[in-house]
Amino acid sequence: MPVIVALAVLVAGMIAAFVIGTPAGTAHGESAGRSFLAAWERSRLATYVVRSDFARTLPDGNQLRSNTTTVQQPPDTRLVSGLGSVSGRLNGSIVGCAASPDAGAGCVAGAPAPDYRTEVEAELRLLESYVSGPRPLYQVADFGDGCFRLDLAIALPSPPYGDHALFCFDEATGAPTLTEIQRPEATDRTIAREIRTDVRPEDLQIPADRGAVVGVPGSDAPGG
Repeated sequence: MPVIVALAVLVAGMIAAFVIGTPAGTAHGESAGRSFLAAWERSRLATYVVRSDFARTLPDGNQLRSNTTTVQQPPDTRLVSGLGSVSGRLNGSIVGCAASPDAGAGCVAGAPAPDYRTEVEAELRLLESYVSGPRPLYQVADFGDGCFRLDLAIALPSPPYGDHALFCFDEATGAPTLTEIQRPEATDRTIAREIRTDVRPEDLQIPADRGAVVGVPGSDAPGG
């Protein structure tokens, strides 16, 4: 059975902590960084289907919105669709669909995908370089409930996770439930609305619904 994520209270609390400050009992430093990396690794190695709502909010208040779906069944499948595109691996092969406003672009299947575990380990090494060492790029705050905040510690043009980022993971499945990345040009927020751990045959194909991009009605954003 799918887990319908009850985010009304959870997300409100996490976003409030993100915006307002740091709750008592929050861990920092190397231990927080290690916990974040462990949560990320678990998330990348777990099996699940996550359906989420994505919103990009511009400084003027306009928004771009899309549905997103992540289907993950290591080592053969990790398929991410949304914003009109699809990318990842499907049944052991690299696949991709270019983005388009109406999510109608064609898709291509590529070469055999590289070893999944090797790919995850490379991703973890890169993340570790961001959050560890004597002068890490990001300071990590561990809220202790599966949520982590990354605060930029070194001025850098176009840092990978903006000035601040929030990552939350589901305790039961390891799946991502909330991701928010704040940049001067926009804030991206992805909130899970359904998580399930049974990957069905219909999940293991290129989705027809690739999450077309829409704007707030009446706004000047593309698709509005």
